[in-house]
Amino acid sequence: GLCPERDFKVECGGFSSRPVYSLKHVPDTSLLVTSGPPDSSLQVWQVSAEDSDVIKSVSSISTENGTGQPWAKIAATSARAPWVLHGSRLNNVQVTEVESKKNVYVAASRSSEELSDVAFLDCNTLLVCCAKGQLCLADTRQPQGPLEAAAVPS
Repeated sequence: GLCPERDFKVECGGFSSRPVYSLKHVPDTSLLVTSGPPDSSLQVWQVSAEDSDVIKSVSSISTENGTGQPWAKIAATSARAPWVLHGSRLNNVQVTEVESKKNVYVAASRSSEELSDVAFLDCNTLLVCCAKGQLCLADTRQPQGPLEAAAVPS
């Protein structure tokens, strides 16, 4: 992951005009993805060459749910292409290709439970943790695949 003072340094102000609640580096790229209020959209940033260390806005990935929804939890991978896993509730978990903004995977769930974290386990498997502690697994090879509750040993 990124470390302040080693990988970046804020000299004055910051790089975003909106609050950043989550910041993830897309492995093997110079891209960063952030999320935070006022909505669940994602902002894509690029860290410039080593000689300048400037972070500049590249694009925004909008999500179906708008203002008033919790900020999106995010995870990133570059196993196939730069992908970001994101969602704020169980019924809006999706994987988006960062550069084209194309949805690669959309979870099929009727539950609107709030998420606490999301992660890539490998290039095909997603792990989603709900705020109440339920763990769900999904496979990106099933584009409208279900989020299946994971068995947790007692």
